[in-house]
Amino acid sequence: MKIRKNIDVAVFLDNVRKCEGNVYFKTIEGDQLNLKSLLSQYILVSIINNEELMEKGAVDCSKASDAALLAQFLD
Repeated sequence: MKIRKNIDVAVFLDNVRKCEGNVYFKTIEGDQLNLKSLLSQYILVSIINNEELMEKGAVDCSKASDAALLAQFLD
């Protein structure tokens, strides 16, 4: 799932923290950022305005119930 444009990043990351399982941002190069990690959150915030990187990346939840919690932010 892709992250929608113009989301409130703080609210998105707050919802990520509420997820029971891991939430990953996966890049086209094969990198996986675990968004439960503060360092990975910092990296995501630094690239979120880069359309090319965001279009090629995807969010993956380890638990299906977490996808519902993040649905408002994902396409």
